[in-house]
Amino acid sequence: MGAKLGIINLYWLVGTVWIGSFMGDQVWFWLGRRWGNRALARFPSAEVHASRVLRWLEKYGVAFILVFRFLYGVRNIASVAIGTSRMPWSRFLFWNFIAAGIWAWSFAGAGYLFGEAAAAIGEDGPKILVLSALAIGALWIAIKSILWVRRRALAATNPAE
Repeated sequence: MGAKLGIINLYWLVGTVWIGSFMGDQVWFWLGRRWGNRALARFPSAEVHASRVLRWLEKYGVAFILVFRFLYGVRNIASVAIGTSRMPWSRFLFWNFIAAGIWAWSFAGAGYLFGEAAAAIGEDGPKILVLSALAIGALWIAIKSILWVRRRALAATNPAE
């Protein structure tokens, strides 16, 4: 949005996001490579998610590396889990760089288009977009809260044996 409105240079934005995303996932990969299995064993839910990530990595290979950033709840654990796999670091480095670029351009491009929409709306455009984002966020939190309460209630009525 800021790039379309002239607040920030689009190429600087993409470059910064690209490098930040790439470096962050490389750090998580190395942490997974160094301490992954021991650290995951301390957090059972993370271990479950990591197992799922490794199954997807085995099934989809490089395609999974290209898309995991876009999957809600997967990005946080994916690089650590991949670090615990047998994937060579050089292969992850290469595909992570490509994937980070795709992700950076996707989100910067979406922001650029929303910036265009904000400019079309007029002076109140940015305010309307921010309020819309807050409303969507509040709705998401409400839905997640309701689902969490239902899961807890269901677990209470059907305790694991």
